Amino acid sequence: MAEDDNRLKELLDGNLSPEEIAGDPVLASLAERIYGTDFLDRVGITRGETKRALVEQFSEIDGDDLLIDVIPADGALLPMPEDMPPNPSFDIDDGPHSGGRSMKHKLSLISGLSGLIAVMINLLYGFGNIISGCAAEAHSTCSTSMKLNWAEFHRMDEHIAWSPTGTIGIPDVILALICVWYIVCGLRARN
Repeated sequence: MAEDDNRLKELLDGNLSPEEIAGDPVLASLAERIYGTDFLDRVGITRGETKRALVEQFSEIDGDDLLIDVIPADGALLPMPEDMPPNPSFDIDDGPHSGGRSMKHKLSLISGLSGLIAVMINLLYGFGNIISGCAAEAHSTCSTSMKLNWAEFHRMDEHIAWSPTGTIGIPDVILALICVWYIVCGLRARN
């Protein structure tokens, strides 16, 4: 075994002559795999001869023992597959953390749904019917303009914060799209 290791080291170091490589079919096969077929052609070794010699050398080995190493009796044996512990990635578990959404994704889904419902209620019914922030003394459109304009929510005592229900503005569309994005993110995330 030590002699084979030395021969392999000499092959890798480039210290073997082409005749020595051609004389050992295993070394010739290794040289072909390491250095390529062009190397064998340059040093004058034909592939057919090395393959035939390699087949003849391995045909002398009895039966199925071609790739089996002898395991020493005092060495520890590897466990058999049935002796191994189960692989946790193959366990199908219906526990509390399997297949569900994380708290972050649940909050994203709930926030998106709540926001979209709020946008729709404001658009179709109007927050002015729910919130009594408009006084007739403040401006004349208090009884007709019940939809809260999202961009002007901080000025609810002025007429600019209110518009007629059913009118769609850019802030309504942007807020609805953000809510839909939160819903999609909450639905797509699975553990």
